[in-house]
Amino acid sequence: MVLLEHLLNPQYLDLFYFSGLGVLFSLVISFLPALHIYNVIGIFLMVVLKFQATMEPMQLISLCIGMIVGYSILNTVPATYFGPGDESMSYYILPSAAWVAKGRGYESVILTGVGALGGIILLAVLAPAFLYFMPGLKTITSPHMFWILGAVISYMILSEWPKGISQSENCWENFFEGWKFLGVGIATFILSGLLGFIVMSKTLVPLDFAFQSITPVFVGLFAIPWLITNIINIGTIPKQHEAESMELDWELVCRGTFGGFLGGFFAAYIPIVTAGVGGLMAGHATAQRDGRLFVMSYGTCKTVYYVGSFLLFFIPGLSLTRGGLAWIVTPVVSVLTMKEYVLFVAIMLFSAGAAFLLLMPFTRMCVKLVEKIDYHYVSVVALFLIIPAIYSFTGFGGLAIMAVATGIGLLPVMFQARRMNLMGVLLMPVCLNMAGYGNEVLRLLGLI
Repeated sequence: MVLLEHLLNPQYLDLFYFSGLGVLFSLVISFLPALHIYNVIGIFLMVVLKFQATMEPMQLISLCIGMIVGYSILNTVPATYFGPGDESMSYYILPSAAWVAKGRGYESVILTGVGALGGIILLAVLAPAFLYFMPGLKTITSPHMFWILGAVISYMILSEWPKGISQSENCWENFFEGWKFLGVGIATFILSGLLGFIVMSKTLVPLDFAFQSITPVFVGLFAIPWLITNIINIGTIPKQHEAESMELDWELVCRGTFGGFLGGFFAAYIPIVTAGVGGLMAGHATAQRDGRLFVMSYGTCKTVYYVGSFLLFFIPGLSLTRGGLAWIVTPVVSVLTMKEYVLFVAIMLFSAGAAFLLLMPFTRMCVKLVEKIDYHYVSVVALFLIIPAIYSFTGFGGLAIMAVATGIGLLPVMFQARRMNLMGVLLMPVCLNMAGYGNEVLRLLGLI
């Protein structure tokens, strides 16, 4: 009761106001193609610091909480109907596309939203426990993080199954048919990893935008291939049906939320691992075969990944920086106490409730849009806008990086390999640096 009175103190009402603004802002960001929340927050923070705005640190944090919670819940809607914008969403898009093809995209979105809300509730319930076991977990795992990442990489590559369908009496033809897609996946991982080494050691981005130097890489690897796919895709979305009820029970909700939480928390805690990789591993570990279970668990996984990594940053005395948002707000955060941690949990719950209330009307709006307006034209406009935007912040160097990344990003699109192999851009350099071999690779590439 004392804690509740403390949170309802009028001096904190402005924080909930800013978090509400963040949720509304995430609504716009979620809708626009090829725009990732981390890039937007990074640019926004750069503007705030440049002009020395009077916004207090906790107000800025509340705005960021609202944006990241709203994005993790609402971004599912355009991803379902218009295609994935990043690696985390691309893992979810295949089963959801099947639902959209049957006119059941609305059900897919709501199931994902239920899973996302369940993930937020689990984070809030476990928030007190994090204070006790996270320091010990960090102490145990920190010396072994390099081989944990190596195991994740190995599993990610080895779990991809051959997609060849042609059969021949010649065993070598069958062999090459099976390895055609697997080879592209491995090549994608290696090429993106080499690009990661180059960008991290010899970036061409201006110094005043250095904290966002990876932006041209991710735009090229994920956003532009997605836009190109949308432009050349000649398919149409059938009439969508808005269901009046859904087949849900507590067993399904608990199983989906539990499996998604495992993958999301693993991705939130292990550096560089994303929701796509965490969701893949959790889905295999919990044997998810029901389509409803898969879609719901992904909603939990994605939300716990985005929001959970930011929550871990606020645990007092832990000094655990995970996820892009935690790194972005580090310059404006000086001291983290129990008060900020409790406020984070409260604002997180408020933002999740607001975002979930917006989910259904936002879905209806997107359905009407996709049925009346050809989204190919929206993708064309986005493509013509994103290129000058990258140039304005990163110059010709950023455009060059983006062009190379786009070439690599198109490989899994053209050859039907996993897009998560593109995460080699971060996984390979970080893993090898943790293992102590990063400088050897840089010398081999002639970068030092």
